[in-house]
Amino acid sequence: MLRLCLSFGLLGFATNTSAADSVMDILKPYYPIYNEALGCHGAIAPSGSVSGLTREPYMTGYCIDIDRQKVIETDKGKRLYILITGDVSFDEDGKEVLRGHGASGLVGMFVLKPKGEGWQVESANPYMNAGSNGLGLGDWDLEQFATNTWSFINEHGDTHQGYYSDSLVILTPSGSGITQSWIGINFNNENAGKCEDDMSECDDVKATFTVDSSRVVNGFYPLELTINGRTKGKVYADFVYRIHYQKDKGYIEPNDYPLKDNY
Repeated sequence: MLRLCLSFGLLGFATNTSAADSVMDILKPYYPIYNEALGCHGAIAPSGSVSGLTREPYMTGYCIDIDRQKVIETDKGKRLYILITGDVSFDEDGKEVLRGHGASGLVGMFVLKPKGEGWQVESANPYMNAGSNGLGLGDWDLEQFATNTWSFINEHGDTHQGYYSDSLVILTPSGSGITQSWIGINFNNENAGKCEDDMSECDDVKATFTVDSSRVVNGFYPLELTINGRTKGKVYADFVYRIHYQKDKGYIEPNDYPLKDNY
């Protein structure tokens, strides 16, 4: 991937020269730092970890890239969807740092609408977290989740002390902001020694998912998840579960969802 100072030039292929200049002007204030030693644009942002005493977020410096950008034709006109990713790279003094398991990658999402020959922000959140070991989660897909709404979607995986989990991460424009949804789709504790003698504590469960565009609930398409495996002492075989979008909250795992909070 190209660093942001080069990636801005790519926007010309998605729009036009004047629009590219406008997009560059829009994004730069969100990522105002240029680290000369690393040759990257970025920002100081929450790392995804918090203080155990104060619950204040730990901050770190991210070098950022443009992962995806696409112009979508909607009933409201054109919209330019942009997905930014960031890797932990420097501290608040600008010095290069090593990445560790305690920090997540950075993700930012922007939806721009036309303004004259350029663009203006309609929805944005530049400082969300996804990706393990301080690395931004890349290769996001853009899928339709409502009549006039598209969302970026990806899978985040991580391992902690023998517990492995995968989750869907769905980023959805909501008013002027972006809603971030996390849905567990895979959990395994075999490497934590839970599947040796007492199988009642053994968890090995997976969910495959589709977006059910045949129906609309609360203005959005539901998620349909098919669950197989065992978790919390129960066995599931092609168990179908639907999760609905909740206004201003996103797709929220209900309390009876078998993979709730397994990340």
